[in-house]
Formats: sequence, structure tokens, C-alpha cells
Amino acid sequence: MIFDQNTENLQLDTTLEEPQEESKPFSEDGSHGQEIKPPLPFPAAVQSAPMRSVEQTIPQPDPTAVMADAQAETAPAVSPVTTVEQTRSLPANAASTKSLMEVVLPGERSKTEPNASALKKINKKIIAVGGGKGGVGKSMFSANLAVGLSLLGQKVVLADLDLGGADVHLYTGVKSLTKTWNDFLDRNVDSIEDILTPTAFRGLLLIGGDSSRLGSANLPYSQKLKIMRHLKELETDFLIIDLGGDTTYNGLDFFLLADQKIVVSGTEPASVLDSYAFIKVVFNRFLDRFFSEHKSLKDLAEQIRDGSFEKSENYSLDFIYQEVRARNPMAAVELQEQFDQFRLSIVLNMTESSKDLRIAESMQKLVKDKCFLDIGILGTIPFDNGVRKAARGFTPIVVENPKCQASRNIHQMLATIIMHREREADPASLLQTTSRIRREVKERIDSGKMTLDGLTVEQINAVYNNTPRLRQSFQKILNIISG
Repeated sequence: MIFDQNTENLQLDTTLEEPQEESKPFSEDGSHGQEIKPPLPFPAAVQSAPMRSVEQTIPQPDPTAVMADAQAETAPAVSPVTTVEQTRSLPANAASTKSLMEVVLPGERSKTEPNASALKKINKKIIAVGGGKGGVGKSMFSANLAVGLSLLGQKVVLADLDLGGADVHLYTGVKSLTKTWNDFLDRNVDSIEDILTPTAFRGLLLIGGDSSRLGSANLPYSQKLKIMRHLKELETDFLIIDLGGDTTYNGLDFFLLADQKIVVSGTEPASVLDSYAFIKVVFNRFLDRFFSEHKSLKDLAEQIRDGSFEKSENYSLDFIYQEVRARNPMAAVELQEQFDQFRLSIVLNMTESSKDLRIAESMQKLVKDKCFLDIGILGTIPFDNGVRKAARGFTPIVVENPKCQASRNIHQMLATIIMHREREADPASLLQTTSRIRREVKERIDSGKMTLDGLTVEQINAVYNNTPRLRQSFQKILNIISG
């Protein structure tokens, strides 16, 4: 199915929901939705980027045994010129799962290092996973993303903010939660750190929700700001936010909090339309919040809410800048900066052939035409019964079967995400590599097996050779996708 970007008759409801927030500019939190700015954008030409049941759980490793193993084994030094041919593939069996789960994280920064905590906050990356209606695999993807990053040596917090259907903890092997968001909001605990739940994976903590209480999803405005403020203060390498498929103010604002926003979509026409509608509402909420924060732009915020703004004659990105500039020239400059930093990617789940990629490409063109956003295609996840089987055992597919195509595609996305975070720390060392990727990615990647935005084995090798801080992570990715 090709999504026609020229279709003018998409009757999509982009009316924003809670009118009571109209008189409450988002600036009460000092937030513009882009608080943690990624210094560099995704490469322009790079298309940047289902589970459940109750039978078995991931075995909880004995911490003392893990530490003993860590002290007994010293990893061999890795040569900076290690290539795929020299890497050792991981066996796709129970032993490989055990070895993946017992990854020992690198030592933490010394507490005496100047500004250590400040550096962690600066380097933290927030990723939000959202989309249209439920059932497209958002929680599955969030869990595999979080587990995959933790197995690659990253410190990760997975926050479940699908407060009306909180269940992402099940996808990480945690069957029950002793503390949830409700304990934090009801002040039963002193801080957000007190509701962090450990998992079987070293480096991965989660914050779960409890949907059993009436009104769990209907957070008051002040509680929403409290959650956002404390999430931004968490010290971790990656914060992954799992969201539901609604377009309430709460859900949209949590989504806009992220540095990298990911929309998960199915390949069915209805799912594609839902995903497009979600992106469109996200864009309108972005504008609405910005306009509400400037007194001189209040009338534009009202026009966003009643739907008249986008119906204006000659509606375009230039039109938006023109309207803002006429009222507040400085705000126009600020809007352009925020717009340039807006990072949104899509992931197609349950694809059946390389032709399904054309659906994402068509959505890409439509969003560019209607919302003026250059969205990326982070990757595709092929339909695989093994994914569902893994979910029934409360095990992420990247652990249950790291060699299957779904796992390999997820690992390519992980490589891309890690690479972009490294670029924030040392952009010069990766400039040559990323330039080559921009030129060659579409030609060199077989869309039937590789994700459009994922890296080939050769590209990962090139990045690996130029990123000494992350060689351990890229070595593990190489082991998985080259076997």
C-alpha cells in the first residue's frame, strides 16, 4: 500500500483536548519541550531512525555470583582495528542468553572527578516511544530498546507513562511492582529514586505504573509538571519513556519532553493513518505550547486550538514564521531554533516484506508536506512469531533469540542510537563516518534485511574504530549481527 501524500481529504481530528490548560502556559515548568538539546541533528539523508502472558520469568541472577564472575574473568584487550572477521559470534542458545544477562557494566565515574554528575545530566538522552492506537508494539519496542542498551553497557531507566494501560514492566520480566508512580505522586516515598524497580538486567531500572486505580491516566497539571521535572533530574545514560496511544495533553507533553521521539506504526492502512494523525497532533501541540508561552502570540495559540490556523491561505512553514515574526521577531528566531532541533523518527513493526518500507517513505513525504517536519525512518521489525512467544515468557526478543531477524534489526537501531549519542560527546571523530553514511546508506543496505537507518556491519566497524569510549558496546553489536 502506498500512502498518497497528495491526498487532501484526510479528515483527521487534531483538536487538542484539555481546554482547561489554555490559561496555563507550559512555561510554569520553564519547559519548551526541548529542554535537553541534542547538539547535532540526525544526518539529513539518513532516514532516522508483540508480546505477553504468564508462564515463566527471567531468572534473577545472584548479585554475589555476578560479582564473583566479574572478578574471576578479565576481558581480553580489544584491538582498535578489530573487524567483523575477527569477532566471535555468540551462540544462539540458552548459554548466550545467560551470557547476555550477565554483562558487567564498566566502572562508574569516580566521585572525585570534577562535575561528574553534571556531565551525566548533560549526556543523558531522553527517548520517547509513542504512536497511534494500541496494539502496534510500542511497549514491546520500548522494552527491547531498554534491555538492548543495558546489555550494551549503558545505564538505562525505562519509565512507563502509559498510565491508562501500564504494562511495560511485563516485557522486561518483572511480573509485579512493589512501588509505582502512584506512590511518588501520593508522597508515600521521598523521591523518584525510591520507586525505581530493579530488573534482571544489570544497568536497567524501571518506573512502573498502576492502571488499576480510577483516574490513573487523568493526571492534574501540577502532577504532570512534577513528573517531568523529576525525570529530567534522573542521572542515567538513557531515559526511555513508554507512552500509550492517546492524544491527551499529558501524553503529548511527555512525548515532547524527549530529545528523540519515536513513533511505532503497523503496516495496515488504519495504523498508518493513526500514526500520521498522532504526528500531526504532536506538531500542533508543539506550536500551541510555544505560542502560549509568548503573550504576543496568544491569538495564534487560540487559532491552533480551534483548527483555523492550518486552514489559513498559503499555510506553510514560511507562513508560520511570517506570522510569528510580525508579532515578535525574537520569538521567530527562537521558534526556528526549536523547530530545527525537533527530532522525530518512525519504526514500522510487523513488516512482511521490503515493500512495506514504502509505506514509511510515503508517510515521510506526507508529514513533510502537511506538517513541514523532516521525520526519519529509524528501522523496521519483521513479523516474527518468535517475538510473541518471547513475550509470553516475559523475555525480550533481543535476549530470547538474539540471532533472529527482528533482534538483528533492533540491534542496528541500537547502534544508530548509540552512535548519535557519541556524536554529542565527540562529533569531530565521527564526522567522516557519518558523511559517508549519508552518501551510501540507501545504496549499501539491503532493505529486505537491514533497516534503512541502521548501520551495516562495515559501517559499525568504522564507527567502532573511531569511538574508543563505546568499543565494548559496538563489539557486542558486531557479535550479534555478524554471526
